[in-house]
Amino acid sequence: MTAIAPSTFVDADGHVLEHPDRMLEYAPKQYHDRIWHIETDDAGKDWVMFDGDRSPANTFAYAGCGGMPPEVQAKAAAGEIRYADIRPGAFEPEPRLSDLDAERIDQTVLYPTNLLGIAGVTDVDFAVAQCRAYNDWLSDFCAAAPDRLFGIAIIPQQDPEAAAAEIARAATKPGLVGTFVRPNPVVEWKHFLDPVWDPIWKAASDAGWPLGLHPFLAGDVPGAVLGLHLNTIKSRTAPFEIQGQLNMTNIFWTQCIGNPVDMMTSLAFVLAGGVCERFPELTFIVLETNGGWITPWMERLDHHYKMFGFDVPDITMAPSEYFRRQCYISFDADEETLGLAAESEYVGAERIIWASDYPHPDAKFPGTVDELLTNIGGMDAPSQQAIAAGNARRLYSLPTPA
Repeated sequence: MTAIAPSTFVDADGHVLEHPDRMLEYAPKQYHDRIWHIETDDAGKDWVMFDGDRSPANTFAYAGCGGMPPEVQAKAAAGEIRYADIRPGAFEPEPRLSDLDAERIDQTVLYPTNLLGIAGVTDVDFAVAQCRAYNDWLSDFCAAAPDRLFGIAIIPQQDPEAAAAEIARAATKPGLVGTFVRPNPVVEWKHFLDPVWDPIWKAASDAGWPLGLHPFLAGDVPGAVLGLHLNTIKSRTAPFEIQGQLNMTNIFWTQCIGNPVDMMTSLAFVLAGGVCERFPELTFIVLETNGGWITPWMERLDHHYKMFGFDVPDITMAPSEYFRRQCYISFDADEETLGLAAESEYVGAERIIWASDYPHPDAKFPGTVDELLTNIGGMDAPSQQAIAAGNARRLYSLPTPA
């Protein structure tokens, strides 16, 4: 008997691009020259202004061209498209709702784009101001459709106490349903098992918020990109490089290697380092690193726990048990290994969510939902429905759409 296909879909990891000027309305005037925004010079050239850096705005447009024709994407990759000419739904709510309708997505959870890198800002006071301005803008963005648009708050991860304070503040803002950290030892190479991070874990747990682990491809903080010197590999053919604080020199190596290495490392510390044991009500989300590695990684962690458990005395059960109790992992809609993880005793369908990554250039638009349906079509109905919408709705505490 063929399972009935899901009829509702929740995108668990979509993105907004930062609005060209709207965040200035939410920021103290003393920071107006540093808050993320775009200015146009007398020659008509657009510049991204952020924390004292000035970068050509066209080099940021590539992040918002998902679903555009290949020739347009090629121009965006070459820096030949204005930031203002990317998909309108990247930073305006009404066209975003039209995009959701076209894709048959009922609800979406929105992570930032350029401000995924907020942890690399060295001035903590400014980082706090930037986080507040972004979070307040995002809350108002989501207010355009409070039953469909939901936001993820950004926090100053480089100062865990300040981050905890912003979690407590942002948790009162309508439409915001969680926060995230980069899976990097941002504070002095201290890994996530270190108590220095406890203020963030506690604040998220107290707020009832899930905490995403979302990577960023820049070499601006401790982690795989810096540790493996991936940002020293210069591209001979890339149309542009983003310098300054982000130091993005070769997206292939920094994203392909850096993202999963950071994620696997940080997840191991969360599971086997006692974080889930100390904060049993806190939910972690593994995002944007594909998901095919999760089953063998859980198997390896469990094996080492059986053999060398004396080296991880802060846990009382196997790492994969913590994962199944407190973690979710995101897959792209077309990942062939999704089914393997869904059937695995280490993961299971009830711990899987899916992501469009829209409007980033790797997003399939339109067609993401069709890819997902093809991918999960062989599963039983409860598993299909859980992956398509139910898990994300439970994870983020989303209302049932009308």
